[in-house]
Amino acid sequence: MKIVFKLLVAMRMYWTGLFKWRPFIRLTCHPMQAQHGLLRRIIQSQADTNFGRDHGFANITGYADYVASVPVCSYESLRPYIEAQLQGNKSALNTEPPVMYAQTSGTTAKPKYVPITQHTIDTYHASQQLVAYAIYREFPAAYGGTILAIASAAEEGELGSGMPYGSMSGLIYKSMPKLMRRKYVLPAGIFEIDDFQQKYYQIALQALAQADISMIATANPSTLLKLAAVMNESIEPLIDDLSQLNLRRALEIKRIFEVKEQIRFEDLWPELKVIVTWIGGNCSVLMPELRNLISTATQVIEMGYLSSEFRGGITFDTRNNLQIPCVHECFFEFAEQTHWEAGGTDLLTLDQIEVGKRYYIFATTQNGLYRYDINDIIEVSGYFNKTPTFQFVQKGKGVINLTGEKLCESQLVEALNRQKSARAMTLNFFMMLGDASKLEYVLYLEHEPLDAFTIEDQLDELNIEYRDKRKSGRLKPLRIEYLREGAGEAYKQFCVGNGQREGQFKLMYLQSKDDCQFNFDEYLR
Repeated sequence: MKIVFKLLVAMRMYWTGLFKWRPFIRLTCHPMQAQHGLLRRIIQSQADTNFGRDHGFANITGYADYVASVPVCSYESLRPYIEAQLQGNKSALNTEPPVMYAQTSGTTAKPKYVPITQHTIDTYHASQQLVAYAIYREFPAAYGGTILAIASAAEEGELGSGMPYGSMSGLIYKSMPKLMRRKYVLPAGIFEIDDFQQKYYQIALQALAQADISMIATANPSTLLKLAAVMNESIEPLIDDLSQLNLRRALEIKRIFEVKEQIRFEDLWPELKVIVTWIGGNCSVLMPELRNLISTATQVIEMGYLSSEFRGGITFDTRNNLQIPCVHECFFEFAEQTHWEAGGTDLLTLDQIEVGKRYYIFATTQNGLYRYDINDIIEVSGYFNKTPTFQFVQKGKGVINLTGEKLCESQLVEALNRQKSARAMTLNFFMMLGDASKLEYVLYLEHEPLDAFTIEDQLDELNIEYRDKRKSGRLKPLRIEYLREGAGEAYKQFCVGNGQREGQFKLMYLQSKDDCQFNFDEYLR
């Protein structure tokens, strides 16, 4: 049977290489031609939507007109169109009716709901074919065994209109070609288990049952570290349950644990060739711990720049983890990081960005996002043909993303304001630091210690992804440290002494620990 699958996979990849990969590579020789053609098609196809009429799409003949007619958009500026669409105005934002909405956390208490059309799904499938082929070109043995892919639930609920919402990763998982689905270890229904501990336990059980896993794929490496922790902490009941499924495999796992202090993926799955996950941004901090779980022969491949809103990049060189923007899926604009953070408004197109520089990225998509500010920073690393290669660096200012929660400064402020109102307290200074190495937030308060003080419930309510990451254990509990009086003023003087103008001093309440040079430990009560 393995030989038959190998032949079928080889035939599928040959077809993909011929009819999908080669045309995609040709686009990289003329990226701006592809970009302007895509923008023209988007404008023409969406001209009769409410958004299109409000912004004069019918009169737009090129990029200059587009810039003059459409401002940079946040989700909040698009929210009225999306809510109108959900309330029955089928063409408020999209000509093609959405089949679902991808849910992700917003900058307010309200989640973001990104419209997903059938065309969106088809485009994601086409990109997944390119990614699969890129892996196969360099690591064909990755398809020799089974595949452990971990996603979110395709459907997590229904909106008031009856329209389902969920995750793109789960939707793509469920709708992959039958040939690939037959290689998957996990049934899609496992991602719909509400209890996170039970979900991870079941994932661990199903994964342990397979001795021939050759590829693992999941967006965030913290998921794999959590999986390893569950296996090590719950090995005895896992072996007991596994013996009901596969006694031989259960005995094999038991022998491994008898001689190993901590189990590694390398011990469980010696045929593991590839792990596909995010390796850039804050995820890079988790790479040493992940690599400790695998053999040096296992390649860790960058999953690529993608989000609930859009897929931005494809890793075309999986051996060197080089990715290029999806010039055929999204129209891209960029703002040089220091220029944008200083209040500049000028945006650049793909042909104007430079190697070695960092940029905020803005995308116009085929599912209703226009000049969309996702608050992500990328760095240009080189060129492939005439198309820049790039890597994701971090979220922009005011957002920390340790393991997918995308916590916003505004959410922290709102959570603290609720506690201040409930307790009738004053708070002269506070700051929260995200520690990517520990997957932990530390909140510093210039205040005497408070009984039973917590803002976790408020953060859970304001940010659905923070709540989920806490429930799953991927994010540690919030730690609160109390500071002596004068700590806030000492912090300000430290910043002024390091070059900030006192008259323009602006406090950032939420920061990465790596970006904050002030030593709060010296001011602890």
